[in-house]
Amino acid sequence: MNTTSEMPSFLGRRRLLAGFGATAALGACAGTAQHSPTKRPPVDHDPLARFRLFADASQQKWRGHLAAPTTGRKLRVLALSSGGEEGAFGAGALVGWSATGTRPEFDIVTGISIGALIAPFAFIGSAVDDNLQRIFTDFGTEDIVKFSPFNGLFRQALFDTTKLDQLITRSTPSEFIDRIAARHAAGARLFIVTSELETARASVWDMGEIAHAREYDLFRAIMRASAALPGLFSPVDLKFTANGVTYSETHVDGGVHMQFLAIPAFAFTARHREFPDGEIYLLINNTLDPVPVAVARNPLAISQQALTTFARASALSLMNATSLFARANGLDLYVTSIDPKSGLVFDPSDRFSLPYMTELFEYGLGRGKSGTLWSPG
Repeated sequence: MNTTSEMPSFLGRRRLLAGFGATAALGACAGTAQHSPTKRPPVDHDPLARFRLFADASQQKWRGHLAAPTTGRKLRVLALSSGGEEGAFGAGALVGWSATGTRPEFDIVTGISIGALIAPFAFIGSAVDDNLQRIFTDFGTEDIVKFSPFNGLFRQALFDTTKLDQLITRSTPSEFIDRIAARHAAGARLFIVTSELETARASVWDMGEIAHAREYDLFRAIMRASAALPGLFSPVDLKFTANGVTYSETHVDGGVHMQFLAIPAFAFTARHREFPDGEIYLLINNTLDPVPVAVARNPLAISQQALTTFARASALSLMNATSLFARANGLDLYVTSIDPKSGLVFDPSDRFSLPYMTELFEYGLGRGKSGTLWSPG
């Protein structure tokens, strides 16, 4: 990826999931502050500029987070969407694709919401497929969330996600994050999107740089934050210290802003577009053209269906924009999503059902193995 004159095309929920220098020290956590008092970062200077940029950042700022393009072949980008438990489809699809021996090594991987939980595994590659499979076929509702309607009255969310947080920590030990750092050092890039609660601004996190700095807690906290749907999962507090000053931000699900990240915002309006040859793969953990479903007449079910509809419409709109952009710039675009004719039936009263996720994983696995996973976009 050219950091001086070119900017590649890359980046952009059916169901909910659900300038930092050598003198700066950082800690990240969800919950109790590590230092006090804390303050918000200044508007004109981001103490975390080494580790992130904002979704509306200019081309110049994007260049600071991109490596020179790999010579001799097309740039390969994988964008993983939101989608809750339907991330099991994406996980299965990747594992099935690996089985064919044709799954490429990606130069850039992006993830949002459930896609943010899959993205680090996709970034490392097929060698960690077994770990990815276990997450979606060994852990069900009781291992991930606990529903408590009274939490919404006295706490920040309807679901207690303590077990999900623990699962993320177990699945991303220091050695795993170090492998992210190694790929980053070799020129690959991993980006995850979150939404800051107070400013309503989307952050794009350079996870490889965070891994390279060995900021393991921050790495995991961002993964949790990207999957924290407001009102249902608790927001994640990111606290960090720079030059002796402790700052704090509260972040929630990146799907609030976008369903996937395949094209940086500035590129859609750039007057002069110079892009290297590239292949963009959009893995949509969703059904874009769903069949009718029965919706219970209660507030939670109705609001969930409304969010699902909004997420689908947003994903479809962004996919169409990405397709137009790819055609205009000579890029190859491939898209996959859950076929509405798959016959898989989701029970909204049983969130993160292990039998459903296992069935969906197997469906994605079969699509990946059969070579019917991708369609031209």
